[in-house]
Amino acid sequence: MFFIYPFTTLSMYNTKQQQQLFKQSKELFKAACPEALAQAKNMSLDLQALIRYHEWRYYVLDQPIISDFEYDSLFKLLEAIEDKFPELITPDSPTQRVSNDLTSDFATVTHLTPMLSLDNSYNAEDIFEFDKRVKKLVNAEEDLSIDYCVEPKFDGGTIVLVYENDQLVRAATRGNGAQGEEITNNAKVIGAIPLSAKFSDYGIQKVELRGEVLIRKDLFEKVNDRRAKAGEALFANPRNAATGGLRMKDPKQVRERALDAFIYQMGFAVNEAGTDVLNQFTTHDETIQTLEKLGFKVPKLPQERKVCKGVGEVHEYCQNWEAQREEYAYEIDGMVIKTNPLALQELCGYTSHHPRWAIAYKFKAKQATTKLIDIDYQVGRTGAVTPVAKLEPVELAGVTISSVSLHNADQIKEKDIHVGDTVLVERAGDVIPYIVKAMEDLRDGSEKAVVYPSNCPVCKTELTRPEGEAVWRCPNTMGCEAQVIGNLIHFVSKDAMNIDGFGEAYIERFYKEGWLSSPADIYQLDYAKIAELEGFGERSAEKLRKAIDESKNTPASRLLYGFGIRHIGRTNSKILIAEVEDIRDLKDWKEEDLISLSDIGPKAAQQLYTTFLDETLIKLLDKFAELGVNTKRLESEKKKIVDENAPLANKTVLFTGSLPTLKRAQAKKLVEEAGGKAASGVSSKLSYLVAGEKAGSKLKKANDLGVTVLTEEEFLELIGK
Repeated sequence: MFFIYPFTTLSMYNTKQQQQLFKQSKELFKAACPEALAQAKNMSLDLQALIRYHEWRYYVLDQPIISDFEYDSLFKLLEAIEDKFPELITPDSPTQRVSNDLTSDFATVTHLTPMLSLDNSYNAEDIFEFDKRVKKLVNAEEDLSIDYCVEPKFDGGTIVLVYENDQLVRAATRGNGAQGEEITNNAKVIGAIPLSAKFSDYGIQKVELRGEVLIRKDLFEKVNDRRAKAGEALFANPRNAATGGLRMKDPKQVRERALDAFIYQMGFAVNEAGTDVLNQFTTHDETIQTLEKLGFKVPKLPQERKVCKGVGEVHEYCQNWEAQREEYAYEIDGMVIKTNPLALQELCGYTSHHPRWAIAYKFKAKQATTKLIDIDYQVGRTGAVTPVAKLEPVELAGVTISSVSLHNADQIKEKDIHVGDTVLVERAGDVIPYIVKAMEDLRDGSEKAVVYPSNCPVCKTELTRPEGEAVWRCPNTMGCEAQVIGNLIHFVSKDAMNIDGFGEAYIERFYKEGWLSSPADIYQLDYAKIAELEGFGERSAEKLRKAIDESKNTPASRLLYGFGIRHIGRTNSKILIAEVEDIRDLKDWKEEDLISLSDIGPKAAQQLYTTFLDETLIKLLDKFAELGVNTKRLESEKKKIVDENAPLANKTVLFTGSLPTLKRAQAKKLVEEAGGKAASGVSSKLSYLVAGEKAGSKLKKANDLGVTVLTEEEFLELIGK
């Protein structure tokens, strides 16, 4: 047997000792004597402490040191002991987290101290004004630098916890600030909330804590995925999922929400005599450190919490957080600024609405509601018809949003979007706006169901929907103006033929003049006529001619990419050209030949094979050759013979985030020099992901797939640099 001092030291069972423990437990269950009960009691107490430790590592630190299977084995052993000896069950046993009773009603309870709101600010001026008010309230000099504790303003549901004699005895919602609804059974299933904590070590007999219940962003996506598969309505955001989870009647369902909890304040604390003992702490930060020592999940120093020396440092810290908010694992909508010394908090006092010693600096809104006025349908260069919602302009995260892509017909149907709906709009990553949901409860009957067009909105050709795809397409590739112009714009773009100065406006204008309808027309333009156009002149025409002539020597892989063949990107274009002497040789390749090439998948092979069956493309390539445009593989495009002993032979590498010293192009070149290939995305076939700062979703996906993740330093060491 062993003993654990919670959260300080730990004598771990190794595998052999665990097996011995399980063997002892089997012998124990056979016995029915006082000695067996005493042994079972010791074993259950040790198991409780061990499981609590691992729950703390998992839920609070996010640093588990045993597998889920090992944890489950320990948990089941404790359950078995308690089943054999029910008298050993304690209120704070990990097995008591999930109640078997459904909650029929949520009783109203009174908080030990009022839960006030926070005064809000939306700009830097408000922060500096707050600092001036604090100094005035405490009679401080204007040039005095006051300490402020700054931490994230979590966007979830407030929870109020009461511990008495070191045991969790009550949990409640915020309610109206004075009273809330009791949700103790639901709080117990949240792993980050300890069922017991040694407040008695600090002379505290009864304490009330405030915190926020929320869901990690990645787990929120999984919750919504499960709901979608079950045909249930999706949650608009993690906040809704968290607050709804708190008030569910079945704690077992609450557990499925993957709720988390941060504790951010000790609002009330008394000893056995009922005397206030909060005065043993001198700062707010000290109370948070104490809660952390007791096993609670708190905003951590220095990643999530900072004691700032003066308002200038506060402002800088808030600005930095707003810039990186999307990289944080949880949704936050601002920062909370608190006067750190508790004595100054006492001097500042309270209004009936908020404490005068704290303020919330709110970030620019990520979500807003607005009216969906109409839907336009745009045709892309591949013929894909994309519905675009036209909105009443709304301000979102500092940008006015008036158009949002609806992606495809299925999305409109799934979200039950109607023209005239009030819709909830969000800027994903503070960049791409999208419609989260239609606000069905606000409909008044004037809204109209969306009827997806059956014909191309540009050329009126009947649309088709390829099997297995969500997108409707216009099949009139050569006669649809939108597709022709889109393909010409792609053909001259930087990654394709890279014709400098030949932009979208030129292509649209020349198309309308009747001079452009195919890529070959680019090399047959009449520059004398161009010079006569309004806004051009001989100098502009000559500059364009020179750029077009220079593009004739472009590598064949860029020409292939310039055709815009679906599923054939830049990387695939290079792979294909490395295998042939001339682009036209690809007409002789079968699908099975194409699939045999590395990184060429079935879809790409089928699309390329079908495309080269069309005589139109072969005639176009012949015309290019006649006009002096290169269609042959250059020496630099030949397939490189890889040294099997090279550090990255037959390996693929992807870079993500900001690397400390290497630029992306330089890093990819190093991969090729080391015999490897630079990948374009994360998959199970990826050999290495080199992650820098702000790595984001690619890093998470790589970890989920078990891909080896390297730092820049480790990458350079691997290739011998």
